[in-house]
Amino acid sequence: MILTGVVFLLAQISGVYLRYLPFSAELSAEETSRLWKYFLLWSLVNLAIGLWIFSDEMTYRRFKIELLLGWLPYFLISMATIRRKIPQHIFVFGMQALWCFTLHAFGGMGVAIIYGQMSEEYLSSQLGFYMLFFTILLPLEQKFFKTLLPSEKLFENAALRWGISFLPAMIFLGLTIQIIDITFLSTWKDRFARLIVPVFFFMVYRSLSLATQQVEEKQLNEQKNQLLMRQMESMSEQNALMEKNQAEVAELRQNLAANYLKIEKLLVENKKAAAMEFIRRQTNLLDSTRIKMFCKSPLINAALSIYTRRAEKLKIKISLKIDLPVKITTDENDLAVLVSNLLENAITASLEQKNPADREISLIMRQTGGQNVLEVGNRYDSEVKIGENGLPYTNKAGHGLGMASLEIFAKKYSAFTDFSQENGFVWLSLYWND
Repeated sequence: MILTGVVFLLAQISGVYLRYLPFSAELSAEETSRLWKYFLLWSLVNLAIGLWIFSDEMTYRRFKIELLLGWLPYFLISMATIRRKIPQHIFVFGMQALWCFTLHAFGGMGVAIIYGQMSEEYLSSQLGFYMLFFTILLPLEQKFFKTLLPSEKLFENAALRWGISFLPAMIFLGLTIQIIDITFLSTWKDRFARLIVPVFFFMVYRSLSLATQQVEEKQLNEQKNQLLMRQMESMSEQNALMEKNQAEVAELRQNLAANYLKIEKLLVENKKAAAMEFIRRQTNLLDSTRIKMFCKSPLINAALSIYTRRAEKLKIKISLKIDLPVKITTDENDLAVLVSNLLENAITASLEQKNPADREISLIMRQTGGQNVLEVGNRYDSEVKIGENGLPYTNKAGHGLGMASLEIFAKKYSAFTDFSQENGFVWLSLYWND
């Protein structure tokens, strides 16, 4: 019975591993280490419980109790350690339970083929067949469960979130209720009938998953095209700004001789105060043709100049604090695009403020200790919808490019993002190593 207890534990660990895979890519090394440490500690306790349960004899009732309840502590450990994405945890459990249900059904078929029947004395063999099938199919299982979770946007939708989460688990529950009082399946017809629902569900799920993936790819391409259009608009606006400044400078140069003559005339007439006032006006006019220099990067400086001027035209108070070194390893084009889209979002949100006096934007960009920090904030009185990724989202057509740009940037540079709303201000912070 010791061997049975060990094999039963391995069967439970196999389920734990499958439930871990969908979250593995987003867990840090520290989280992964802590999670498996807790799994190991409980496994030692679980092994002792299993040896005690099966120390006397293997009965079908004990087998099913351990099979149907043994997963729960591991599931709770996962929920407590990965304290996010609760709906996704429930969805993954349901999918893993259906898969293991299918493998157990095949295990029962293996016993029936070898021994001609299924009885309590062959339950250990059934577990052995289960582990055999699990091991053989491991490459397929890894590929499938690593990409198991459907689109985040489905979980962001409050109307769909819990229905999608509980659907696989409810199908599994319906299957187990039907057979919980059945000791053994005596015919091959019954054995194959157990497989119809889970296999059909996996096929439907895979089809829907591929369709959703294609829709997401199409949306991503549309977002990229819109981002490109916005970049082109910014470049066009920057060129227009430079052309305007160049025209004003050319006009000043043309009038330079006349201005000198006017100053000379005022001085000859001993109108010193008038001459100084004229010089001051010409100096202000010259300063107005200069593009503000916020940093040494031409692309980032252009983006900041464009959106600062746009905010000022819209009577939105904007303050910038820029402290970047001359050279940074981050691609300046990527950073300029991100800053442009975040400021575009901030301006759009500011214009929704009913009171023009409450329209305010703040941008901080600096580098300290080799870490880049970008913080964009704006006043916003309405409640912001937050997605599962902790970032704001909107269902309005043509919106959401700023967050799409942010997600692309964060993924490329392994950046940490944080969003908060307090005291009438929303803040989006981004941290990444240079």
